[in-house]
Amino acid sequence: MAVRIDVEAFRDSIPTAANENAARLLADGNVGGLESAGGGVQALVRDHDATFRPWVGIVDGIFTGDCDCGISGDDLCAHAVATALTAFHAGATFSGAAPGAPEHARYLQAVQRLSPRQLAELVAGHAARDRLFATLLLGEAGMLDDADTSGLADFRSAVRDAPTVTAGSRWQISDVETTGHRLAAEVEILCAHPATPAALDLVEEAILVWDDLSGHLRDAYHITRTEPQEIAEPLVGAHRYLYERLDLASDEIAQRLNRLLERCHYDTVDVDTYADLLAEHAAGMAGAAGC
Repeated sequence: MAVRIDVEAFRDSIPTAANENAARLLADGNVGGLESAGGGVQALVRDHDATFRPWVGIVDGIFTGDCDCGISGDDLCAHAVATALTAFHAGATFSGAAPGAPEHARYLQAVQRLSPRQLAELVAGHAARDRLFATLLLGEAGMLDDADTSGLADFRSAVRDAPTVTAGSRWQISDVETTGHRLAAEVEILCAHPATPAALDLVEEAILVWDDLSGHLRDAYHITRTEPQEIAEPLVGAHRYLYERLDLASDEIAQRLNRLLERCHYDTVDVDTYADLLAEHAAGMAGAAGC
């Protein structure tokens, strides 16, 4: 069920400091990438030299938020407040019961029953089996930095191997699908590492590789189990995310996108995804051929 938010009451409930900082973020145009998530909304918020991804929504009847800026407690941080105000202005819909909220509460209850040793063993064991979780864990612990190139190396290997899947005479459509899912999984791990120009270059190469391979899925649409966009969306999402994290100027973004579009044959990249990053270039690129 959609829930109506009293915007003025919301503003009045926010501490002055958070309201003022949120106003600064909004005035500077630092809130973008607003999207629905978990019954609420999330966005990318640039604050000085850092970028955060706050989420706001309704859990157990209470308007709440979560942000990776490190601020915790009952009060929303300025990033969450700015996200909420942007969502209100955009007419976003909030669900009265965020999907997954009961499960989240149950898991928190389970965590509270574990001793520190049990929790540590459980987390470390899961990290050893799940590379994405391991990367997120190290990031939260402040143990990832620009010198850690493991994510880049693994993704580079996936991109390098991808074109070879159709090189022989015995390949099947399922091989192309498996290759695409590997690219999607690896790019998620890559984006859990610090953003670097090398990562951006590699993601653009991956988009071109997948654009090429996706033609096979389009030709064999009657037997495929994977839509081309299932792989394109995480790749393009990572591409946009790196643009924001690296804080590239709209001129450079437009130039890079134009070069990418010129080399694509299918509709792998939707230019509208980048509209708020392109600024004055958005209108000119709206009519560009789909990649």
